[in-house]
Amino acid sequence: MTPTTPGRPPALVAAADHRARGVITFERYDEYLRALTDVLPYCDGILASAQPLADLRASGALTPAHGTYLSLNRTGLARSAFEADDRLVASVARAAADGWAGVKVMVRIDLADARTASALEMLGRVLEEAAERGLEAMVESMPWVDGRLCRAADDVVRAAVVVHDMGAPLLKLPVPAVAAGRARRAALARVTGSVGAPVLFLGGPLPEAEADGPHAHELGRQALLEEVADVMESGAGMAVGRRLLLDPAPGELAKQLSEVVHRR
Repeated sequence: MTPTTPGRPPALVAAADHRARGVITFERYDEYLRALTDVLPYCDGILASAQPLADLRASGALTPAHGTYLSLNRTGLARSAFEADDRLVASVARAAADGWAGVKVMVRIDLADARTASALEMLGRVLEEAAERGLEAMVESMPWVDGRLCRAADDVVRAAVVVHDMGAPLLKLPVPAVAAGRARRAALARVTGSVGAPVLFLGGPLPEAEADGPHAHELGRQALLEEVADVMESGAGMAVGRRLLLDPAPGELAKQLSEVVHRR
């Protein structure tokens, strides 16, 4: 199944390429693979870097129904001096040779950083190569201000429009930072309405207010489920990583998310 293609239901995609960017949510690799294996039965696809994808396929955790996306650019390590210098570490050719359904590439849209121009040039090449090989390209377009993600609605719309009009066939975008409920649904609809391609909104890390305390996981689950419900109203899908995988019972949470996404 290819996520959120026209005529198909919204998708739930497991986002599993953060360790390659230096975000070590799981130090033990076997625990990381176990969490991914638990959630995959409820997910329509996965985006990941090279080794996790290969190991999940070897273990039988991936099925022909899963959309599989190889993450291409991971040099921009989190919190490093070169975070915005995010170059290719894998190629479209490798994704095709390994039999993946598509590729995923991230670009940071920072109007104050001249490296944004090179990132967009790289994206243009990836889009052309993916089209030539018949692979889908998932483009994560991140509004970037002062060295960090900016989730202001205006910036999210700009980031979406720029890569969409370059030809991105599938977008992955942050949820605008507005109050939950009607305001958030309106902002999400504004983002999806600014483009003519399917959108996956990213789950991101656990909000700081929910990261600690005796009921942190329960609060985190509820907040995520409410966010996904708002996203579904906009006609988009979800790509969730850390907020799903770090749950004490990631498979159970993935099942709940799948029920919301597919309205079962």
